[in-house]
Amino acid sequence: MILALNIPLILLFDSSEPLCGLPITYIYIFSAWLFSIAITYLIVKRYYE
Repeated sequence: MILALNIPLILLFDSSEPLCGLPITYIYIFSAWLFSIAITYLIVKRYYE
């Protein structure tokens, strides 16, 4: 997660072209955040006793 939200990697997705009316940077950040939540949920669900 730290690597996904590192500034140089975020700047790769920084463009002036919006996608569905939203900046691509916002879509990338919230997608990475949602992906980390989903992975955490799956790990906790599998190993929680």
